[in-house]
Amino acid sequence: MQKTLLFFLFITISYTTISQNKNRLVSGKVLLELVPVSDVHIVNLTNSIGTVSNEFGYFKIPVKIGDSLSFSHLNFTKKHLLITEKNISEENLEIKLTEKTVELKEITLQKPRSIFYVDKEILQPNAHVDAKSLNLPYANTKQQKDNSIVSLNSGVAFSVDNIINSLNGNNKRAKVLKKMSAKDQQLSKIRKYVTDDFFITDLQIRKENINLFLNYCLNKNILFVYKKRNKLQFIQFLINQSKKFSQKLTSDKNILSKN
Repeated sequence: MQKTLLFFLFITISYTTISQNKNRLVSGKVLLELVPVSDVHIVNLTNSIGTVSNEFGYFKIPVKIGDSLSFSHLNFTKKHLLITEKNISEENLEIKLTEKTVELKEITLQKPRSIFYVDKEILQPNAHVDAKSLNLPYANTKQQKDNSIVSLNSGVAFSVDNIINSLNGNNKRAKVLKKMSAKDQQLSKIRKYVTDDFFITDLQIRKENINLFLNYCLNKNILFVYKKRNKLQFIQFLINQSKKFSQKLTSDKNILSKN
């Protein structure tokens, strides 16, 4: 009787060991908060088998208990997952990534040298060198600040109607330009906050229309929503506006075709 029990115990342990060492095909989904992440490289470091998440964040990969999975993407922090009996039995693994933060090295900007720079080693004591001391013709000329120039970096096309209507007032014009510059800086941050891949894949907006879409959202209070720093709310805002934007593009095309 005792030998029979030992035999069945040996068979059970052997079966469990074989089951644990057998590869199983598991499915999963890669997310950033609630947004699917595509093009994530998933590698089983134990057997060197790899795959890539699709446009909906899904992937499949063979694993066994004790294997280590690596999840890497250019824009996100690398993540590792140890396969255990618990997660291998789940129907779908849910992998949550975090955005990568890049810390730039500190740099020191030196003040540019003036055309009147003189080496201190050859400068005579108490000597003062400037345009006036050299009797240059423009020594007493004061440069006026040109408030009609503003630097735009986001690529979004702003309406110039407000500027044209303010040409008779320098103060009004300066305020309009300052406001445009502030909006442009915020839109530049949005382009960095949301990748082009999200616009193209999730919102179905062609790359050449991204700036046009942001310009459309400018009139829909996109900056107000962005300043709330609620990413889920901001993503939902972009999804809703992208549907209306697509309808507007279709309507504009129909009008042009009729003309």
